[in-house]
Amino acid sequence: MSMDRSEPISIPKELLELSLKYSQPGSLVSTPLEGLSVIRSDSLSGPVHSVYEPSVCYVVQGAKNASVGNKVYRCEPGRFFVCSANLPVVGEVLAASPEAPYVALILSLHSRTVYEIQEELDLQKPTGAADGVAVFTDEVNSSLTEAFLRLMRTLDKEKDRQIVAPLAIKEITYYLMQSPFSRLLHELGTRGSGLERISRSLRKIRQDFAKPLKVDALAQLADMSPSAFYEHFKKLTSLSPIQYQKQLRLQEARKLLATEVNDVTSVAYNVGYESPSQFSRDYSRLFGLSPSKDIQNLRNTANATEIR
Repeated sequence: MSMDRSEPISIPKELLELSLKYSQPGSLVSTPLEGLSVIRSDSLSGPVHSVYEPSVCYVVQGAKNASVGNKVYRCEPGRFFVCSANLPVVGEVLAASPEAPYVALILSLHSRTVYEIQEELDLQKPTGAADGVAVFTDEVNSSLTEAFLRLMRTLDKEKDRQIVAPLAIKEITYYLMQSPFSRLLHELGTRGSGLERISRSLRKIRQDFAKPLKVDALAQLADMSPSAFYEHFKKLTSLSPIQYQKQLRLQEARKLLATEVNDVTSVAYNVGYESPSQFSRDYSRLFGLSPSKDIQNLRNTANATEIR
């Protein structure tokens, strides 16, 4: 099972024009189609901490690195990036300018669509190599590009969004599932798979990130023993459950500091920390500056933290 790479890939001018039409500099913009966004940067960026939901990133122009744990994935025209679970990712734009901004399409991926394709076509999971973490990249082919172009053409036509867009989304998902590295994407739509069970716990941690972490309860939710749960969790996310929760707390804290809340102590308590000093240490370790020193930088930087 592999994607057809026999044809050279070039990004159609129309796809770039449509992507720019629905973009804003320095922003992640939702399009009229639910689940489809356009992200744009007119300049290079430092590390940007985000939580990615299950989605595919299709780069139309420019380049970006996405880091998960100690692995770095290159995102550029000709390659797509798939995240199959809710994961903390550090992104860094490497190629962008006002004349040629970094532009990418972000399309949410849904377990139901993956499941339907598996059932209709009796697809088998790939056995190719995978990193273990629930992300992968692969080469774009012309079929995938054409499907994204058809999807973008529906945005200004309500009836097309209702009829054509769901077909294009299903087609895109199907092409992604052809990658030899898509094993964990297949698991997204497989009931009872390791990824599906760990995803239950990820949703619970995100829902209750400010509450004390109860690993035994999370393991029970995933229908695993505590030891098996810990092993699977770290393999798929590159983090332990407590590290995952800590990143969610710190990213939420940074959002609060970037918008309206100036009181660092209040922010620490709001996101679940019992010790403001521990909060400041963890914050400095992740973001490179103390919360008090970071506030001004955040106010002067668009999209200091994007959670999606």
